[in-house]
Amino acid sequence: MKKVIAVCALLVFVTGQLPAWGVKGHVIVARLAESRLTSATKKNLRLLLGNDDLAAVAVWADNIRKDRNETFGWHFVDIPKDADAFSSPRDCFRPQDKNPAAQTDHDNCIVDRIDIFRQTLADPNASRNDRIEALKFLVHFVGDIHQPLHDVDEARGGNDIKVAAFGSDKCGDYLCNLHGVWDYSLIDHTGYSEADYVRHLNRLIKENRLDERREGRPEDWANESHLLAREVLAEHAAAVDQSYYYANIVLVDQQLALAGVRLAALLNDTLGRIPNKQLDQELKSHHPDDTQTRVTR
Repeated sequence: MKKVIAVCALLVFVTGQLPAWGVKGHVIVARLAESRLTSATKKNLRLLLGNDDLAAVAVWADNIRKDRNETFGWHFVDIPKDADAFSSPRDCFRPQDKNPAAQTDHDNCIVDRIDIFRQTLADPNASRNDRIEALKFLVHFVGDIHQPLHDVDEARGGNDIKVAAFGSDKCGDYLCNLHGVWDYSLIDHTGYSEADYVRHLNRLIKENRLDERREGRPEDWANESHLLAREVLAEHAAAVDQSYYYANIVLVDQQLALAGVRLAALLNDTLGRIPNKQLDQELKSHHPDDTQTRVTR
């Protein structure tokens, strides 16, 4: 297993939301998913990633954002707080975004992008590099979509709601905000290591039969998270303390667990259905330096 390289620099953007879950949350989701993959899926992952595992690529999509600003809007979906459900025409075309690609990108949201990259991963005509990139985006985005505040437009998903977290208004070098609390503060406050957290979530999955909820479309997951985000925003918490932690950590754990279960199901239903020899031949049939990204749906 290769060590995961943490994100050291804060990325600041003019519009939209900031990263979800933080490094630890994304690694937990990836390791949880890996524990639920079929042998066929694991073999095909090795063809794509070599000696890397899912955890090693879990934050790649955050790391590249400063160099590929067209991907910024793909990490979330700004569903209006009072909307009943996700709407792709309303929520995924964001011409107001600052990057030039937003003027023509009608799939500029996490829901559409998960669908796009799932198709690319399973496409026998996609290049090796396209499929590897699709896999990396999927590992990250399935985690992101389960962070409730990544599925609501209010206050940029809670980024503009300043709070004190466990007695301090500073989270590192920056003022704490509600989005950041849900990204990492509540997770860090558990005191679990990544391995302990995965064991804890596996117990939670078994006790609450969360495997029965592994299916569904990205649209379903976004609508589910959107409803949870409305509840989080309704609390109007000015301070995140031990009481807030006890009231909300169960929901954080549930969302991390569902993300891991659903990521595993998605990979088992795509890579796991391709015979190992067939995928090997498909990958060898494309020039290794082909880096053009497929974005068709």
